Amino acid sequence: MKFFNTFYDEEVLKKIDFLKNIRLFRDIGEKDLIYILENLAERTYLKGETIFTEGDIGRALFIIESGKVALTVFDKETKKTKHLAEVHPGEMFGEMALLEEMPRTATVTAAEDTKVLMMFNSKLENLFLSKPKIGIVVATQLAKVMSSRLRAQIERSEAIIARNRRATDPDFEKNP
Repeated sequence: MKFFNTFYDEEVLKKIDFLKNIRLFRDIGEKDLIYILENLAERTYLKGETIFTEGDIGRALFIIESGKVALTVFDKETKKTKHLAEVHPGEMFGEMALLEEMPRTATVTAAEDTKVLMMFNSKLENLFLSKPKIGIVVATQLAKVMSSRLRAQIERSEAIIARNRRATDPDFEKNP
Protein backbone atom coordinates (compact mmCIF):
# COMPACT_ATOMS: atom_id res chain seq x y z
CA MET A 1 0.00 0.00 0.00
CA LYS A 2 2.98 2.33 0.47
CA PHE A 3 3.41 2.59 -3.29
CA PHE A 4 -0.15 3.88 -3.63
CA ASN A 5 0.26 6.31 -0.71
CA THR A 6 2.91 8.11 -2.73
CA PHE A 7 0.59 8.79 -5.67
CA TYR A 8 -2.93 9.01 -4.29
CA ASP A 9 -4.55 11.23 -1.71
CA GLU A 10 -6.26 9.96 1.42
CA GLU A 11 -9.76 10.11 -0.09
CA VAL A 12 -8.80 7.83 -3.00
CA LEU A 13 -7.10 5.40 -0.61
CA LYS A 14 -10.25 5.26 1.55
CA LYS A 15 -12.34 4.50 -1.53
CA ILE A 16 -9.94 1.75 -2.58
CA ASP A 17 -10.19 0.20 0.89
CA PHE A 18 -13.98 0.47 0.65
CA LEU A 19 -14.03 -1.26 -2.76
CA LYS A 20 -11.87 -4.12 -1.42
CA ASN A 21 -14.79 -5.07 0.82
CA ILE A 22 -17.44 -5.02 -1.90
CA ARG A 23 -18.28 -8.55 -3.03
CA LEU A 24 -18.35 -7.50 -6.69
CA PHE A 25 -14.69 -6.43 -6.55
CA ARG A 26 -13.38 -9.24 -4.36
CA ASP A 27 -10.15 -10.76 -5.70
CA ILE A 28 -9.17 -7.61 -7.61
CA GLY A 29 -5.80 -6.04 -6.78
CA GLU A 30 -5.33 -2.46 -5.65
CA LYS A 31 -3.93 -1.27 -8.97
CA ASP A 32 -6.99 -2.62 -10.80
CA LEU A 33 -9.32 -1.20 -8.14
CA ILE A 34 -8.01 2.25 -9.07
CA TYR A 35 -9.06 1.58 -12.66
CA ILE A 36 -12.51 0.52 -11.42
CA LEU A 37 -12.77 3.59 -9.19
CA GLU A 38 -12.03 5.78 -12.21
CA ASN A 39 -15.02 4.17 -13.95
CA LEU A 40 -17.52 4.64 -11.12
CA ALA A 41 -19.74 7.69 -10.86
CA GLU A 42 -20.54 9.12 -7.45
CA ARG A 43 -23.75 10.80 -6.30
CA THR A 44 -25.40 11.84 -3.06
CA TYR A 45 -29.17 11.50 -2.60
CA LEU A 46 -31.01 13.39 0.12
CA LYS A 47 -33.35 11.62 2.55
CA GLY A 48 -36.63 10.90 0.76
CA GLU A 49 -35.19 11.38 -2.73
CA THR A 50 -36.10 8.72 -5.29
CA ILE A 51 -33.08 7.04 -6.84
CA PHE A 52 -35.13 5.17 -9.40
CA THR A 53 -38.73 4.10 -9.87
CA GLU A 54 -40.22 0.70 -10.59
CA GLY A 55 -40.57 0.47 -14.37
CA ASP A 56 -37.65 2.82 -15.18
CA ILE A 57 -35.12 1.37 -17.60
CA GLY A 58 -32.06 0.25 -15.66
CA ARG A 59 -28.61 1.32 -16.77
CA ALA A 60 -26.53 1.21 -13.58
CA LEU A 61 -25.70 -0.76 -10.48
CA PHE A 62 -25.51 1.17 -7.20
CA ILE A 63 -23.15 0.55 -4.28
CA ILE A 64 -23.96 2.32 -1.03
CA GLU A 65 -20.95 4.12 0.38
CA SER A 66 -22.88 5.76 3.25
CA GLY A 67 -26.51 6.02 4.30
CA LYS A 68 -29.24 3.53 3.45
CA VAL A 69 -32.04 3.06 0.95
CA ALA A 70 -35.46 1.43 1.01
CA LEU A 71 -36.69 -0.87 -1.78
CA THR A 72 -40.44 -0.95 -2.38
CA VAL A 73 -42.86 -2.32 -4.95
CA PHE A 74 -46.39 -1.29 -5.81
CA ASP A 75 -48.89 -4.11 -5.19
CA LYS A 76 -51.47 -3.84 -7.96
CA GLU A 77 -54.00 -5.96 -6.04
CA THR A 78 -54.00 -3.96 -2.81
CA LYS A 79 -53.05 -0.68 -4.51
CA LYS A 80 -50.44 -0.15 -1.78
CA THR A 81 -46.68 0.16 -1.65
CA LYS A 82 -44.97 -2.85 -0.09
CA HIS A 83 -41.59 -2.56 1.66
CA LEU A 84 -39.12 -5.16 0.34
CA ALA A 85 -35.80 -4.41 2.01
CA GLU A 86 -33.27 -1.89 3.19
CA VAL A 87 -29.80 -1.72 1.71
CA HIS A 88 -26.87 -0.48 3.80
CA PRO A 89 -23.27 0.68 3.28
CA GLY A 90 -21.14 -1.87 1.43
CA GLU A 91 -24.20 -3.45 -0.19
CA MET A 92 -25.42 -3.01 -3.74
CA PHE A 93 -28.66 -2.93 -5.65
CA GLY A 94 -29.76 -2.60 -9.26
CA GLU A 95 -27.32 -5.23 -10.48
CA MET A 96 -29.70 -6.63 -13.11
CA ALA A 97 -29.20 -3.38 -15.04
CA LEU A 98 -25.62 -4.38 -15.75
CA LEU A 99 -26.84 -7.37 -17.72
CA GLU A 100 -29.90 -6.05 -19.48
CA GLU A 101 -31.57 -2.70 -19.96
CA MET A 102 -34.96 -3.78 -18.68
CA PRO A 103 -37.52 -2.03 -16.49
CA ARG A 104 -36.60 -1.83 -12.81
CA THR A 105 -38.50 -4.26 -10.58
CA ALA A 106 -38.65 -1.93 -7.54
CA THR A 107 -38.57 1.69 -6.48
CA VAL A 108 -35.54 2.77 -4.44
CA THR A 109 -35.67 5.77 -2.13
CA ALA A 110 -32.97 7.22 0.12
CA ALA A 111 -34.02 6.38 3.71
CA GLU A 112 -31.43 8.92 4.88
CA ASP A 113 -28.84 11.06 3.13
CA THR A 114 -27.04 8.46 1.02
CA LYS A 115 -23.85 8.48 -1.01
CA VAL A 116 -23.63 5.90 -3.79
CA LEU A 117 -21.09 4.74 -6.33
CA MET A 118 -22.64 3.84 -9.68
CA MET A 119 -21.36 1.50 -12.35
CA PHE A 120 -23.15 2.06 -15.63
CA ASN A 121 -23.50 -0.89 -18.01
CA SER A 122 -21.60 1.04 -20.69
CA LYS A 123 -18.61 1.28 -18.31
CA LEU A 124 -18.84 -2.45 -17.58
CA GLU A 125 -18.86 -3.23 -21.30
CA ASN A 126 -15.81 -1.00 -21.72
CA LEU A 127 -14.17 -2.84 -18.81
CA PHE A 128 -14.68 -6.17 -20.59
CA LEU A 129 -12.97 -4.82 -23.69
CA SER A 130 -10.12 -2.87 -22.12
CA LYS A 131 -9.38 -5.01 -19.04
CA PRO A 132 -10.83 -8.49 -19.69
CA LYS A 133 -9.20 -10.05 -16.60
CA ILE A 134 -10.96 -7.52 -14.35
CA GLY A 135 -14.15 -7.95 -16.34
CA ILE A 136 -14.12 -11.71 -15.78
CA VAL A 137 -13.73 -11.27 -12.02
CA VAL A 138 -16.55 -8.72 -11.89
CA ALA A 139 -18.82 -10.88 -14.08
CA THR A 140 -18.12 -13.96 -11.95
CA GLN A 141 -18.86 -12.10 -8.72
CA LEU A 142 -21.99 -10.58 -10.26
CA ALA A 143 -23.20 -14.06 -11.21
CA LYS A 144 -22.55 -15.29 -7.66
CA VAL A 145 -24.48 -12.36 -6.15
CA MET A 146 -27.43 -12.91 -8.45
CA SER A 147 -27.35 -16.67 -7.86
CA SER A 148 -27.41 -16.27 -4.07
CA ARG A 149 -30.28 -13.77 -4.32
CA LEU A 150 -32.22 -16.11 -6.59
CA ARG A 151 -31.59 -19.03 -4.23
CA ALA A 152 -32.85 -16.97 -1.26
CA GLN A 153 -35.98 -15.99 -3.20
CA ILE A 154 -36.67 -19.62 -4.11
CA GLU A 155 -36.32 -20.61 -0.45
CA ARG A 156 -38.76 -17.84 0.59
CA SER A 157 -41.22 -18.95 -2.09
CA GLU A 158 -40.98 -22.59 -1.02
CA ALA A 159 -41.62 -21.60 2.61
CA ILE A 160 -44.70 -19.61 1.59
CA ILE A 161 -46.02 -22.50 -0.51
CA ALA A 162 -45.47 -24.96 2.37
CA ARG A 163 -47.18 -22.61 4.84
CA ASN A 164 -50.17 -22.21 2.51
CA ARG A 165 -50.39 -25.99 2.00
CA ARG A 166 -50.32 -26.59 5.76
CA ALA A 167 -53.14 -24.08 6.18
CA THR A 168 -55.34 -25.69 3.50
CA ASP A 169 -54.34 -29.38 3.55
CA PRO A 170 -54.59 -31.15 6.93
CA ASP A 171 -52.72 -34.16 5.50
CA PHE A 172 -49.77 -32.09 4.18
CA GLU A 173 -47.34 -33.18 6.91
CA LYS A 174 -48.26 -36.83 6.27
CA ASN A 175 -47.92 -36.61 2.44
CA PRO A 176 -45.66 -33.68 1.46
